Amino acid sequence: MDFNLLITTYRHREFDALDELNVLLPLFGIDAPMIEIQKVSGILLAFINLNPFELMAKFKKLLAEEPWQFRYILRVIPIEKSLSTDLKNIEIEVEKLTMRKIKSNDSFRISVEKRHTSIRSKEIISSIAIKFSRFKVSLENPDWIILIEIIGNKTGISVLKEIDIFNSIMEKRKAGYLLEFSG
Repeated sequence: MDFNLLITTYRHREFDALDELNVLLPLFGIDAPMIEIQKVSGILLAFINLNPFELMAKFKKLLAEEPWQFRYILRVIPIEKSLSTDLKNIEIEVEKLTMRKIKSNDSFRISVEKRHTSIRSKEIISSIAIKFSRFKVSLENPDWIILIEIIGNKTGISVLKEIDIFNSIMEKRKAGYLLEFSG
């Protein structure tokens, strides 16, 4: 299945997150999305007929107005390219996406989230980083994040900014719905 969203939820709450998505997505005119619960606990993949980056903005707006709508969805990550997990293909697709977005004076970070794969993060990062040695690296505050999400034999790639990821907990905290406690 091609996917353009990666959704995280609490472990063993995938069906609750699925139900939540099936309620929320039609609010934005997204009917009958393809959503697949993964073998990895807490992960769902979806394909919607809307630019996934637009959905992040819509989710943030909805959460600001109606935070109770988000109980099980933790993060929603827009995916620009989905492919089968293969290091060479990942390199090619990352290069295509990166060259379209990152300018010569921008900084970047490569983030790899991997589940159920034998490919090592270090192997992925070094094979990609060498192609972009002319750009600045910033691990703390990059202009762009080259995000590689691997779930077994499926990989999703995005070149995005931190604000492009929907994080319901952080959005609730930012809006003042969750308080931080210090011990």
